[in-house]
Parts: sequence; C-alpha cells; structure tokens
Amino acid sequence: MSLKLNIRPEIDEEMESLISAFSIRSKTEYINQAIDNYNQQLKRELELKKLTKYFKAYLPEAQSVMHEFSKIKSH
Repeated sequence: MSLKLNIRPEIDEEMESLISAFSIRSKTEYINQAIDNYNQQLKRELELKKLTKYFKAYLPEAQSVMHEFSKIKSH
C-alpha cells in the first residue's frame, strides 16, 4: 500500500536532487531514511537526557579530582 503525500514543490525538488546525490532509488527510500535518521537522533537525545542528571552530580567530583591531579608535579 502506498501513501499519497502532498509534498511542497520546493521540498520535492530538493528531494530529487538529494536522491541522485546519495544513490537512493526512490522518494520512499529517501523518506524512510530521513525518518530512521530522525528516530536515531531522537533516541540519542532521550539517552543523553537520562545521563544529564548523572553528569550534574559527577561534575563537581571530577573537577575536584582533576584539581588534585593538577597539583602533582612530574619529576
């Protein structure tokens, strides 16, 4: 089953130029890749949000350790 899309002409033209530049066979494949890339980006952003709380707590400790290392003189 195919979808009927109402794509603005300027976007359609851009898609045509990108399809040939990236060896993509069809607009459907281009759209699927764009959606996949968007989903990967969204997943990464969600993972980074989870880690933000950890790094906020970790940062002061890491800075303290780095400060201690900076006091050590090499011989």
